[in-house]
Amino acid sequence: MSIGPLHLKDVRVEPPLVLAPMAGLSHSAFRQLVGEFGGCGLFYTEMLSARSVPFEAPDSSPWLSRGARERPIIYQLLISQPEELPAALATIHACGADGIDINMGCTAALIVKRGGGIALMREPARARAIIDAARRATNLPLLVKVRLGWSLDWESFSGFCGMLQDGGVDAVVVHPRLKEDRLKRPARWEYIARTKELLRIPVIGNGDVDSPEGAARMFRQTGCDAVMIGRAAVRQPWLFRDIATSLWGSAPIQPTPDPSAVFRRLLSLLDATLPADYRLPLLRHFVVYFAQNFAFGHTLWRLVQNAKSVAEATAHADAFFQGHRPLDNRR
Repeated sequence: MSIGPLHLKDVRVEPPLVLAPMAGLSHSAFRQLVGEFGGCGLFYTEMLSARSVPFEAPDSSPWLSRGARERPIIYQLLISQPEELPAALATIHACGADGIDINMGCTAALIVKRGGGIALMREPARARAIIDAARRATNLPLLVKVRLGWSLDWESFSGFCGMLQDGGVDAVVVHPRLKEDRLKRPARWEYIARTKELLRIPVIGNGDVDSPEGAARMFRQTGCDAVMIGRAAVRQPWLFRDIATSLWGSAPIQPTPDPSAVFRRLLSLLDATLPADYRLPLLRHFVVYFAQNFAFGHTLWRLVQNAKSVAEATAHADAFFQGHRPLDNRR
């Protein structure tokens, strides 16, 4: 199986592996952690409110800044009206972004109520107006992340994706689940394959890839141009490295890193990149997934969730790591 780089205008994504946008997880500290292991060809920011972005300082905002290892990087915007775009994109241009993504797949109730995320898939005219406004305001690669929609209707979904392509979008990210699916059922990869057959622009597949073998299957079964990975990479921040080595490298996959060292490194990066008030909540969010590396990970999760400070969480985690060996999660 020959899999080449993904091209988004002048941006070359090699290897074609993408870190997903995840609220409370895809912050700069975590992106840098993934970047240090290597293998990730394209990074995404967390979803950023188009209304709030213009009030952030590009050179100092912890939500807009990025480190040297976080390149190329796509800034994802949550938007409900086209008039919100110009000021938001002006700020993002000042950040040195490599591309823009419009979120049309988020299912969070508050976001849908305000007309963002997957709500746009019910209103193609408003979605097209947003795409037209974005295309006028930026020459950067423009992507859109979508779900299958509110019901399983290929005619509606394919028409929506065709509209995005006709509006000048440079790639579509397909998370093949419905609004009500959440993560309760497997992703329908066949719809990634059908979207790839339909469109002339690149299609990035997202959903249920958690190993080198899973990434290979998605490429093979769907023909997608790149694979996006989210929570599985939070559990194993070295996953991109292992996939890249498995699919394109000549050396054997490296041993699983020491989880205590990975945990400590994230702490260091949180300390360097984020305000103190955010560090413990973001550490708690990370541990929800990272604790899955251990047979008794629920104990680690509970200890960190109940800690009153980062120092207390660190002490509890160190004690846990001394008494528990990680699972062998290699597949």
